[in-house]
Amino acid sequence: MKPVNLSRGRGIYLIDDIAQVNVEDVAIISRYIGNPLLINSHKFDLRIYVVVTSIDPLRIYVFKEGLARFATEEYSTQGATQNKFVHLTNYSINKKSVNFVQSNDLNNDDMGFKWSLSAFCKHLEQINIDMDLFWSRIYDVIIKSIISCENSIFNTTKKTCIHNSNCFELFGYDIMIDSDFKPWLIEVNLSPSLACESKLDL
Repeated sequence: MKPVNLSRGRGIYLIDDIAQVNVEDVAIISRYIGNPLLINSHKFDLRIYVVVTSIDPLRIYVFKEGLARFATEEYSTQGATQNKFVHLTNYSINKKSVNFVQSNDLNNDDMGFKWSLSAFCKHLEQINIDMDLFWSRIYDVIIKSIISCENSIFNTTKKTCIHNSNCFELFGYDIMIDSDFKPWLIEVNLSPSLACESKLDL
């Protein structure tokens, strides 16, 4: 469960029974992905940056660099289900873990609990994953999510922008990959933070 008005992992918690939901809360409930792809026994998500420069015609750009962000404790479905460092991949949560290791060596961008997206892709290539298929599935998620709200965006843009060719929006897509290499959309962040806490972020 995630509050709709908070960011940076604040207020997120896990439930395993609908009776645990406080009906007074305004929140989003996401289905738990029970078969996450693991790397080094850790769950992770991908931050992918997407720019939409036009709705009519639809024009989307996907930046091939981004981040892979890891949970700081090994994945397990046994024991404490409330251990956020096992189940959540949110960087703002995991950087508070005693296990967190920040990589500041750009020559080793596949170390610690945050990797570059290119290092992650290199890892997949080394285990013989079809990267064309992988990216086509990611693109499919991105395109469908934008098309799902295209009418709303188009109408708002038409009302507020004299020259809609001068508009753009940057989105931060958070995507999890399951053990079948199917991508799952966790959330889309509007105007995502571009803060640089490390050389890797920069």
